[in-house]
Amino acid sequence: MSKKVQIWSRTISGHTHHLEVTGEIIRTFVWTVDGEEILTRKTADDRARLETDDHGSMLVIHSGLGTPRRATYFAPGEDLAGMAGIGGVDLTPEPGSRAAAYERRVIEHPRRYALIETLGGAAGVVGGIVAAMVVAWILARISLPDIDLPLPNLPDLPDLPLPDLPSIPWPSIPWPDLPDVQVPEWVKWAANHLKYVWPVILAFVLAQGEIKRRRKHAEALAAQAETAEVAAETAEVGDETRLSSPTTTDSAATTEDSADSGQRRGL
Repeated sequence: MSKKVQIWSRTISGHTHHLEVTGEIIRTFVWTVDGEEILTRKTADDRARLETDDHGSMLVIHSGLGTPRRATYFAPGEDLAGMAGIGGVDLTPEPGSRAAAYERRVIEHPRRYALIETLGGAAGVVGGIVAAMVVAWILARISLPDIDLPLPNLPDLPDLPLPDLPSIPWPSIPWPDLPDVQVPEWVKWAANHLKYVWPVILAFVLAQGEIKRRRKHAEALAAQAETAEVAAETAEVGDETRLSSPTTTDSAATTEDSADSGQRRGL
């Protein structure tokens, strides 16, 4: 399978959903339900939203480098959850694909995945700080020329007489003396550095949510496979029973024929 093609599929509520994504930067999304094409769309969005009137919606996520992550189906009544990126049912990536390899890594190495995502959030914060410092360093060493712009002389505006307004005796409200509350130093530090800490915390929380989501998907697939195996074994036992039943019937019929023949012979 080409690296530029990613396929997801899954049967949900009796309908088989099949999604094929082609391309790296500008991607083409083809969504079919029960073999019928219901939507085709091109976009470069890493969080592509595929909307339909009758079949719900689909959220397809790629990484910033274009690696496919997951495709999640949302029923028509799950629009709000779909916008938030939570809920829904994940489609199963094609075996051997990049999305399948990503899912396997998340399930087999959850701690490493959470660490990588958290470090990625920290790297984004540090990168922003370093970029701001570099821009400030460059601007400090650039000497901009002084440009005198001729501004027109505007006439002085006349003073407008304002009426004297009467003073209003506002009542004095006795406020109680509030206790002097000392905020802990760690709270002050967190408040001052929240814009730097928050992206790291958010990356960690999102990583934990993705791990739980992948585990739930794997458990659902395992349960589905087990159900199919039990159904196959039940069908196999039923076939064996049906094959053995005619033999018993034939034996009974043979015995009955022998008895009738004996009676006719006077035995």
